[in-house]
Amino acid sequence: MQEHYIKQWRKKRGLSQKQLAERMESEPGEPLMSHVTISNIERGAQSPTLEQLHAFANALDVSVSMLVENNPTIDSEVLDLVGRLNEGNRGTVLAMLKAAVGE
Repeated sequence: MQEHYIKQWRKKRGLSQKQLAERMESEPGEPLMSHVTISNIERGAQSPTLEQLHAFANALDVSVSMLVENNPTIDSEVLDLVGRLNEGNRGTVLAMLKAAVGE
């Protein structure tokens, strides 16, 4: 069973594994993981740690919950946009979505 959608989010953002690794630094100039580790995680050969999941989420501009629950190739662009809303706008957008679906 798929435990995350890291590869799908990386591809949606147009990043190679190397580019993603460069975005994830534990300290400036210190990569948190290599592109080889990213490949292992994407293929399921290695499970990501919680720290790595947070780093992936930050680098891909999504929440950890979206990273593990939402496949961007299936769940559409709406989920991505909703996940990036700031708290002040969420209520307004939620009301608009409910009105659009007739709730």
